[in-house]
Amino acid sequence: MTSHVVQITSGTGPVEVRRFVALVAARLEALAEARGLAVAEVSAHGAAGEPRSMALYVDGDVPAALADEVGTHALIARGRDRGRAGRKRWFVAVSIHPHQPGPTGGRGADLPRAELVITACRAGGPGGQHVNKVSTAVRVEHVPTGLTVRSAGERSQQANLTRALDRLAALIHARTAAAVAVAARARRRDHYRVERGRAIRTYTLDGDGALCPDGGP
Repeated sequence: MTSHVVQITSGTGPVEVRRFVALVAARLEALAEARGLAVAEVSAHGAAGEPRSMALYVDGDVPAALADEVGTHALIARGRDRGRAGRKRWFVAVSIHPHQPGPTGGRGADLPRAELVITACRAGGPGGQHVNKVSTAVRVEHVPTGLTVRSAGERSQQANLTRALDRLAALIHARTAAAVAVAARARRRDHYRVERGRAIRTYTLDGDGALCPDGGP
């Protein structure tokens, strides 16, 4: 199933906006479930109730279901720690990123066989009586990535298969690690990218401190 990360961040904002992050994250978690998505995990960067950012790991068609939530969210509220002069606007950013699971290892034996196309072929070599007339070489294709490995250096087909699978697993591991690094950099960039003054949704707080979307009751 397709999985995405919904990131809610305050950038480097003060404690008031970090509280807003937690409130928006709770709202989006409930909204995602109401729209038929499955929230598999929730993580926070920072103190509970006052995180600098939060991430919802959500399964389903997240970009379509939560497209109207991507962008800047604004809160009009008085900072409870700032006295009578504390009323102002606080901003957080909501972004969606494909979830890239971390690499799970480089063992060929762990590769799902349903994802592989394994073909036996003759090993190359000098002509004449030394030509290998038995199909000991092995070619393995990993269908999801298109990666292919051919092994012919071992004497038996099974040994070549083991070698090809291990090499293929190492390649997949390296590609996955690279993709995870790219995704992490994109999320870090968005962590500090909060566009103030162009909110797609505005909230106030009710008497219990809960969000009232768009200034409603």
